[in-house]
Amino acid sequence: MAKTKKPSKPGIFARFLNFFRSNGKTEDQDQTKRKKEPKSFAMEWAVALDNWKKKLRTKQVSSGVVFESPKFRLTKTNEKLFRAEGLDYSLILVTGNHLYKNKEDKWAGVLFVDEGELNKSLTKDLSGVDGLLSALSIPKTDLFLDNDAPREDWRVVLSFERFWQEQLVLQMKPNSMALAMLAIGEECRIFFESVATDRQKKLVRDELFYLNLGNADQNNPYSKAKNLFGFGSALVEFGNAVNTIKERREKEIKHGS
Repeated sequence: MAKTKKPSKPGIFARFLNFFRSNGKTEDQDQTKRKKEPKSFAMEWAVALDNWKKKLRTKQVSSGVVFESPKFRLTKTNEKLFRAEGLDYSLILVTGNHLYKNKEDKWAGVLFVDEGELNKSLTKDLSGVDGLLSALSIPKTDLFLDNDAPREDWRVVLSFERFWQEQLVLQMKPNSMALAMLAIGEECRIFFESVATDRQKKLVRDELFYLNLGNADQNNPYSKAKNLFGFGSALVEFGNAVNTIKERREKEIKHGS
């Protein structure tokens, strides 16, 4: 009877070679799965804006119920005024300075003030809201989220010469600029893209990319990125930058005249 020929086993060298080939393929596949690259500025912006709307519940309604469960309820009165109700409490929550026009067409709202500054200001003309804000050193840029707020908000920079607009963008950290744009909206994005250099756009695009990835603190090689919930401090930074540039510009105009 003819003997059945057993299939020959691969030699040591062949097995060694196959091991490295398969190992290399697995490594390449893992790297492909792990590695994500930023897309265009417009695409990263669109994704970030969508994430912003989905993740921030307080931004999804202009007024009314934000969240409700059997033991907790959060309702929104306006942009920065909320009521939180639990089993043993009912509290007003204020997230920052806020002005709006009431039914009588008068300014209403909430302002956080220093009591010492308030006492010092009582001898000044406080008959108008502009005089009050000025006396209490409350930057109007701190109120810019409401379209009905005093008009000298962040948009004052739109009338600045290009040099000063560029200085404003230069003042901002990329992660704060990304969040400030998301919080303010398209108008601020358009302003940024019209003024920023290619490098600044790339840095901010990367920040949007890391925000979209999540776990931004671990992934961002440029700085310790904020997450979407950190927009409050970004807006403060933006407001301060607007005020700083405004003051510098006014000084230069004054000395030049």
